[in-house]
Amino acid sequence: MTSDKLLTIGQLAKQVNVRTSTLRFYEKEGLLQPNGRSDSGYRLYHPDASQTVHLIQRAQRLGFSLADIRPLLHAWETGNLNDDAVIQTAENRYLALEEQITRQLVQQHELALFLQDLHMREETAVSPHSAFDQLLARVCASPEIQAQAHFMFDWLLNQAGCVLTSTTGQQLLDRLRGQHIHIWQEDDTYHILIVSNDPAVGSALQELAQLEATCEAHSHLIPEFTYNDEGYLFIAKGENAFIYARLFMALEAE
Repeated sequence: MTSDKLLTIGQLAKQVNVRTSTLRFYEKEGLLQPNGRSDSGYRLYHPDASQTVHLIQRAQRLGFSLADIRPLLHAWETGNLNDDAVIQTAENRYLALEEQITRQLVQQHELALFLQDLHMREETAVSPHSAFDQLLARVCASPEIQAQAHFMFDWLLNQAGCVLTSTTGQQLLDRLRGQHIHIWQEDDTYHILIVSNDPAVGSALQELAQLEATCEAHSHLIPEFTYNDEGYLFIAKGENAFIYARLFMALEAE
């Protein structure tokens, strides 16, 4: 490939939305190698290097160590994804994550029972048909996990008085149902990537970001919308940003 078709380190960094220092770190760790140098000595990368960077980032978000990522990358690049060691590495990481989730689910279950006990002993009269009563009934009694998740999400939105409960908000959500997504968290920021090139999806996401920017229910929440080579990226930062992760997970399941 001629050098005019290769990417400089700055161009690659901009394309994958990372700092050039990150790419140099990946090179130092043996994860990403330039395909050559310019006459001036600058690193040059094949356009496919963006896919490698995305794979590294995704593996890091999933908790893989750099030592684990190296053989994963090698298997990916050589097409040898049936390698037993690679599969074992991924399965071990999944089991570790499953253990963490189980601990949290157990804690959630016990907390729900604790809330129920508190509610039973509450001296102040509460309407038997209150939203809190309905929430407890669903959490503690319903075996249908999917229905429970949807109910709890609806309850969260209603409690917050969010604009997503409006007619306009519901129409936007209808346009986003069933899309394939990836979600990751960085500090108090949730990144929701919808893997799609459909302009209608992008339009709905952009309208959603604009609508949420004016929502008084969570004025400290900062929604952003961008597009990259992987798809449409919706970023929610601030108080109650986790609600968006719950929202898009529920929409994907539909």
